[in-house]
Order: sequence, then C-alpha cells, then structure tokens
Amino acid sequence: MIKNNYNVIGVMSGTSLDGIDLAYVNLRFSGSWNHEIIASETVPYTQNWQKILSQAVFLEDRQLKELNMEYTAHLAEVISKFLSQNAIFEPDAICSHGHTIKHEPENGYTLQIGNLPKIADLLKQSVVCDFRVQDVQLRAREPH
Repeated sequence: MIKNNYNVIGVMSGTSLDGIDLAYVNLRFSGSWNHEIIASETVPYTQNWQKILSQAVFLEDRQLKELNMEYTAHLAEVISKFLSQNAIFEPDAICSHGHTIKHEPENGYTLQIGNLPKIADLLKQSVVCDFRVQDVQLRAREPH
C-alpha cells in the first residue's frame, strides 16, 4: 500500500508500567513527511496488571506464553475502546509495539508481549506488530 496519506494508530507500553499509550496520527507526504496527532490517550494499568507485568521477566516460557495471550486480548480491548471513543472506523493500520518485558538493545535483544498476530483477528483491522525485535537487531549490527 503506497500512498501519500495514511491514518494510523500507534500503540505501545514500556517498563514504566504507567499504561498503554495510543495515538491516532495522520501521516502525509508532500515532498517530505508531515504528521498530525488527531487523538491520543494513555490508558492507565490497574494495580493487578502492574503487578503481573512487573513480575513477567521472571516467568517461565510456558507462563510467559499464557501471559502473552492474555495481554494480547487485553490490548485488543483497549484499542477497540479507543477506536470506538474516537469514531475511528477504518485506519490504514494499527501499529502495535506491545509491552516491553525485557530490553537489552546493546545485546540485540528485546522481548515484547501483546504482539501476537491474533490481535488482528480480535480487532478485525490491519495490524503491524512485533516490529521492535527487528529494529533492535538492526541497531545492534550498526557500528558504534
């Protein structure tokens, strides 16, 4: 899809555990790229989610896979509500960074949850997800 105008939703969450950040952005190309933030929101985590996510780094693989499924469903609910509240019906894409569990960019490693392809099925939207892993790996290969 090559166009000069995109309406996208960006979604991310990090180790600060303050909440899920969402932004609805219009990107336009006219000689150079310009952007306009149409709507944005941080959806705070409940104390329960803060506790679960803060301890996720210590989970075994099986438990982490289960958490990934649960968090993906939670993220889909939050995004769906954001779409509804802002009357967004057909974004070009939802770009989900997910939630950072562990981040070691100097070692070319990062782990995010909430990036399962299932999120596209739950939202019935085009979703770009799990792109941070590739970004960190590319940056780790750059000369310092």
